[in-house]
Amino acid sequence: MVNGQNRSGQKTATTSAIDLYEPNEHVPQAGDYNIILDGQGKPAAITKTMSCKIIAYNKVSADHAYLEGEGDRTLDYWRAVHEPFFTAEYAELNRTFEPTIPCLCEQFMVVKS
Repeated sequence: MVNGQNRSGQKTATTSAIDLYEPNEHVPQAGDYNIILDGQGKPAAITKTMSCKIIAYNKVSADHAYLEGEGDRTLDYWRAVHEPFFTAEYAELNRTFEPTIPCLCEQFMVVKS
């Protein structure tokens, strides 16, 4: 999802399912830097994670949805695209998406584009 970062700064947040991280996989945390790739896999920007909070999917705020910068930036739109995404992600692991899954809500800033 961070890969969708646009350099205009419209997208300054992302969400992942915290319980789908592999046991030894790095979980994002405040202070992390990320290299954002363009559609051809080339570096396009560097972001810095400013905050990370674990929030149930059904408790993600309209403010967070707005910061993700997708579609019309509403919570309704956010849910309309994230529920099918998370449903598929859980299904790949023979698990079931529930509205109470813990989500890692990350906010970041572009430090170089």
